[in-house]
Amino acid sequence: MRLIRKRLAVGILAIVLMGLGLTVPSAHAASGGLTISPTSVDVKVKPGGSYKGEMLVINQGELDVSYKVYATPYSVTGEEYKPYFTPIPGAADITKWITFGAKGKLLKIGTQDTIPYTITVPKGTGAGSYFGTVFAETEDKGGSGVITRKRVGMVVYLRVLGDATEKGSVSAWDVPWIQEAPFKAAIKMTNEGSVHYDAKVNVRVSDLFGGVKLAYTRDPIILPQKIRSIPVIWENGATFGLFKVDGEVTYLGKTEKLPTRIVFIANTPMRLLVAGMLIVFIAIVVVLVLGRRRAVAPRKEQ
Repeated sequence: MRLIRKRLAVGILAIVLMGLGLTVPSAHAASGGLTISPTSVDVKVKPGGSYKGEMLVINQGELDVSYKVYATPYSVTGEEYKPYFTPIPGAADITKWITFGAKGKLLKIGTQDTIPYTITVPKGTGAGSYFGTVFAETEDKGGSGVITRKRVGMVVYLRVLGDATEKGSVSAWDVPWIQEAPFKAAIKMTNEGSVHYDAKVNVRVSDLFGGVKLAYTRDPIILPQKIRSIPVIWENGATFGLFKVDGEVTYLGKTEKLPTRIVFIANTPMRLLVAGMLIVFIAIVVVLVLGRRRAVAPRKEQ
């Protein structure tokens, strides 16, 4: 009798799920997932020279997965540095300079592969920066037969040695003086040279007594002939108050101080409340001053 009831319950559940257009996932229906390490490399090579490196491809998913390894160009668009993996007409394609000691295989759950690679720079290559991305890509075939591709990448920042121009600057320090939470600011950095450079950004948000409330640090890479906007956001930070914002940026062997800014953080109701209180305060001061003048004036006449 219990068996009959159990089978009946399962059958009813199946009918309900079919009516809702749902499927019950099996223990093997979860998708496999790859990670890659490192996520970027910054190398220097002479024209005609080569660089040998290794990267790890790790299966942290719930399935054994097959994957392949390949390289694409890498560039960015906009000040937000949206990645772009399509060849640029007229630009050198460094994917032709990258070779692999292995190109992927079946990777079991919880294991990792070491992929050797070599970057060989042709003789006569001009000094400057060149970029590419090495991808590890899986192909997952779901129960419906639809193939989904997932990939993880390692960005290659390659500097070909020689006579290159290094030139950059902090072109903007944008801190709105009144804003709502979360606090936001932005630093814009310009690269006018022919090679990429590393920067170290430090921004501090402090109360008026000097207590640091936010210490923000980031190490962006600035690509040649590009402007990069580096956002500073105080997530889950203060929703009301006056704060001091300062910091410094280190790049190309120098450190540049960011001008101190005062910021008032408040939502619209709080702004109206503060404005109202300020108006009342000013009105009281005016009334007191006028009253004092009127009280002093008759004495002078006597």
